[in-house]
Amino acid sequence: MTRLAGIEIALPPELVIPLFLLVLLVVSAVAARLVRSATTRWLGGPGGDRPDKTPPPSLGVPIGGAVLMGGLLLILPELALPGRLGRTLTAGFDILFVLACALGISRIAIAALSEYAARNPAVSPALGVSRGIVRIAIAVLAAIMALETLGVPVAPLLTTLGIGSLAVALALQETLANFFAGLHLLADRPVRPGDYIKIHDGEEGFVETIGWRSSRLRTTKNNIVIVPNQKLSQAILTNFHLPVSNVTMTIPVTVAVDSDAEAVDKLFNDELGRAAAELDELRGAKPVVRLTDITDAGQVWHCILDVKDVEAQRLAGHEVRKRLLARLRGERIALAVKEKVFLLPEKNPPPGR
Repeated sequence: MTRLAGIEIALPPELVIPLFLLVLLVVSAVAARLVRSATTRWLGGPGGDRPDKTPPPSLGVPIGGAVLMGGLLLILPELALPGRLGRTLTAGFDILFVLACALGISRIAIAALSEYAARNPAVSPALGVSRGIVRIAIAVLAAIMALETLGVPVAPLLTTLGIGSLAVALALQETLANFFAGLHLLADRPVRPGDYIKIHDGEEGFVETIGWRSSRLRTTKNNIVIVPNQKLSQAILTNFHLPVSNVTMTIPVTVAVDSDAEAVDKLFNDELGRAAAELDELRGAKPVVRLTDITDAGQVWHCILDVKDVEAQRLAGHEVRKRLLARLRGERIALAVKEKVFLLPEKNPPPGR
């Protein structure tokens, strides 16, 4: 007669225990396979219909290991092992069981986070930080359960850790503020890597990375500016890539006050239309020309163009200004500079003029 897990079995232990171990191995293998299959179906499988095309997590080993350790813990009291050896094996199996469960729960939680981020791109930048927080939280809980299994009193340890954590939080107040500000930036996404931003009364450039403590901006001079996340999250800033990356470029031109306004208007529209058709930075743009003011210096015209992004604005502005100057020179339309009026000569004036 053998008693196993509270059940009386009319067979000798020499037969029951090997059969139980064999059944336990089969059950753990089947459980691992079922969990792996269910996870693959849930997440679409490698290269399946998942939006991010990442393979599903490997849950077979931790789940199968947890089933195996749980079965061994059931059979261990029936083996009548010596006291110290029995306690050591029981504690070891308990710890392995806790670790296997923690590993399985961690992988399931991270897979759920990845799936949610794949279906909601707005939160995907915060995915890395969220994974780290989940891993740390589950690891701490697993460590507490393992200590409880070993008989180590956890309450005094938690009290000590709480007091120590408070002291560390006070000492690292600025660092923690930057950390949570970084989480806010990643979740709310007022700025994104690749965006061109300008901080009010501060720096401007392309956002390279948003880290745990600080963000990096690359200026137009190809330098890196380090901005603390707290300052970036609280700053009044302009994002030139939101809601779209197109930016409006305005080129002011002042011509002599006695110039023919109709001729100037036609000249600017013709030249800007030609530039919009030929330059990649202005492809498809619809230029606008406006006479905005008349002063003692001359007529103030604004040439307004849509450029595909901030980086292309400088090259497009350079090329458009050259074209306008060449066309004004060719049409002998005078430019006004402050209070002086200069007449641009033609590049190749006809003979006899």
